Amino acid sequence: MTMDEIKLTSDELVEMRARQRTYEQAYWRTSLAQFAFSIFIIRLFEPAFFGIGMVFLALGIAFLVIAYHRRLHNLEGVLDHSKPFVTSGGYVAISGFIALMGYISLLLLISILR
Repeated sequence: MTMDEIKLTSDELVEMRARQRTYEQAYWRTSLAQFAFSIFIIRLFEPAFFGIGMVFLALGIAFLVIAYHRRLHNLEGVLDHSKPFVTSGGYVAISGFIALMGYISLLLLISILR
């Protein structure tokens, strides 16, 4: 079922837009920032910093996957009134874990630089 086939009420449309803006687009913006910073590091710094740029690239890809997954499941919460509202704690935990692993990797890479 596509979005063209679904008729949303005014309240559902407002809820859908709020979820997209708050949940879905935040992950897209984060991944875009990670990609931009990765390109900045890879292109402007010496080759010793290539690993650091790749860590930011991996973070961008991870957040892009989370954004895509959120996009797939965004409409379900709006249309299915039988389920109670569930917070996004799982996504926050996964995002936090990914960021923590990325920062640990960055610290290790920086510590071995001369």
